[in-house]
Amino acid sequence: MINISFDFNLFNDHYYFYERLLVLVFSLVPTLILVGFVLYTDRKSKEPTKNIIICLLSGILTIALASYLENLIMPYFSNSVILTYVWAFIEELSKIAIFFLFIFDNKHYDDIYDGLVYMMLIALSFAGLENIMYAFSENTISNSISLALMRDFTTVPLHVICGIVIGYFISLGSFSKNKNKKYINFSLAILIPSFIHGTFNVLMGVLGNLNINYNNLFQVFVLELLPLLIIMISLFYIAGKVSKKIINLNKIFISNGTYEKKYDYLMTNNEYVNSSSRLNRIKMYKKTSLSKKEKGDV
Repeated sequence: MINISFDFNLFNDHYYFYERLLVLVFSLVPTLILVGFVLYTDRKSKEPTKNIIICLLSGILTIALASYLENLIMPYFSNSVILTYVWAFIEELSKIAIFFLFIFDNKHYDDIYDGLVYMMLIALSFAGLENIMYAFSENTISNSISLALMRDFTTVPLHVICGIVIGYFISLGSFSKNKNKKYINFSLAILIPSFIHGTFNVLMGVLGNLNINYNNLFQVFVLELLPLLIIMISLFYIAGKVSKKIINLNKIFISNGTYEKKYDYLMTNNEYVNSSSRLNRIKMYKKTSLSKKEKGDV
């Protein structure tokens, strides 16, 4: 029997109503701002509202799946570092599963940048719900807000950055003319984000276990704030490089230009229009639409 449980209570008796609202605000507002930013960057080629809603609600499924799988494999790993990487792998795999289940065969997934948009929304859905769960697992309003704020500036960006990397490699695979390149990029879509995620969690564990005198501001800065700042700058650097690359590749795709040698296995828009990938997506879309219409006629 599947047994999934979450260690949080939205209606914890220790919170007054306004305190619950405060925790929700601090847990969700940064995520919602990032969602708005993602949709703004895609304003010239808007995705269907239905697809956006699916991605934004996907956190329920991804967290449920990740929690079940994590509980399933936990007894088999005694090394905490290895277990941390395995958990990271499971979380990223759960997000990718949502993409392949709802988006990959969708006819509206029709350019390279779309992979980035959809995966960032899926990642933000996961991060936002996870943030709420952790915040409401605390016993006091002060601890809840403090934890939410810390995660707003660390864990939420981490999930978004991993989503960017996943979206990049998934699109390289999805619009590939070469089968080997397709499978290589799909493999990298899970392996690289899992490594980034796992390494981040390990480093956070190391920083959290340091014996720091919090009355000594210099010690706090050198042993905690500075390392954390370096980690986050490194992550944002990766996100910036990957985002810039996929934006440039998408421009070439749309304009039917010429890719540099490293990416010459990618389709242009004209090639994609006549490809089996697009035909399969349209066929799948029509089949789904017809099935829904038939159910409505019954």
